[in-house]
Amino acid sequence: MYRSGLGAAALLCAPLFVMNAFAAPQAPKAQAAGEALTDPSVIVFDQRSGSKAVSFSYVYLPTDGYVAVYGSDAEGKAKGDVLGYAPLPAGDHRNVSVDLGKELTSGMILWGSLYQDVDGDKKLDKGKDTAFWPDGKPLENRFSVL
Repeated sequence: MYRSGLGAAALLCAPLFVMNAFAAPQAPKAQAAGEALTDPSVIVFDQRSGSKAVSFSYVYLPTDGYVAVYGSDAEGKAKGDVLGYAPLPAGDHRNVSVDLGKELTSGMILWGSLYQDVDGDKKLDKGKDTAFWPDGKPLENRFSVL
């Protein structure tokens, strides 16, 4: 029976190639002119009462901007002024805290939204800065306080 050393070497090296395929992702490449931006996204789960801040598990902004928190009306629809916001540079962010300045109470329904920092001043101004989504208040980002 003929045994090839090449077959054994290939089997020993195969895990290295597989490991490289699952290595941590590299920094994104610079975006080419005219290329579409990745859509903004946010993940926020229900919050516990007693805190004065909302914790967002994940936020992605294609450009510098803000993650903002809104209150709701009696029917649970987003309304009113922004309760709090956090300025963020473009990119993905984890465990982002937004201070509301008042304690979260059980039963509150809140909404998360994302804005683009149009003027670059790091201060959310709904007259100048624009929401990434129509109406600035996407339905999929509703969360409750337990």
